Amino acid sequence: MFHHTLLSEWTKLRTTASFWWTTGLVLLVSIGWAGLLATFTPDGPGAFMTPDLAHSGFLVFGVPVIMIQAIMVVTTEYRYGLPAANFLATPRRWQVALAKVVLYAVIAALLTLVCLTTSYWLSDLLAPASVSEWYRPFETDAARRYLWAYPTFMAVLVVFCQGLGLLLRQTAGTVALALIWYLGLEQAVRLIPRVGERILRYLPFENLNAVLVNMPVRGTEWDVWVSALIFLAWAVVAWVAGVVVLQRRDA
Repeated sequence: MFHHTLLSEWTKLRTTASFWWTTGLVLLVSIGWAGLLATFTPDGPGAFMTPDLAHSGFLVFGVPVIMIQAIMVVTTEYRYGLPAANFLATPRRWQVALAKVVLYAVIAALLTLVCLTTSYWLSDLLAPASVSEWYRPFETDAARRYLWAYPTFMAVLVVFCQGLGLLLRQTAGTVALALIWYLGLEQAVRLIPRVGERILRYLPFENLNAVLVNMPVRGTEWDVWVSALIFLAWAVVAWVAGVVVLQRRDA
């Protein structure tokens, strides 16, 4: 039963033009930015290229688009009144939600892996000779870590975003909340007198960033694995809350 629901969700997604356009833009901008940086890196002393620079295009552009796609997998159907038909075919609503999150979490992880590996390869190919002598993105510990950490936690990010989508059921509002939260809301919390720094260390994107860059959250004694568990907890709680609301609301 579940695999039929999963196949139906994939059919809906692959026949949506905006999915392919936005996925293409993620690939184009993320990989193209790496190639652009490598191409214009000056040859000679002081030439500089790192894996972090190579995947910076994905971090700035790709991550927000993945968040938007994850949300729209859930919320777009409410605009056209499709959930009623979905739940008529699949009365166990949680199976529909599970199919959506499993499907797009896998897609997000694969898309992230393709962006990172291709960005590293292209930046190595186009970098000037003075950089290519020492720039070995697939041989550095940091880059190898990025190749599993980013796809893994992009999948967890999908769980978090779809949880928000299930709670709000409206594309514009959910996208606005998620992007504002990701791009700056938590840093505004830092400004709250006396308690801002203490609150910040438990917020989701502060801990997600700590995991991705492999640096503990400032002012804490825990390592990045605790940050990983904190972000995972946020994602699971958001998604489970969304499924509970999904079960109780009208379609």
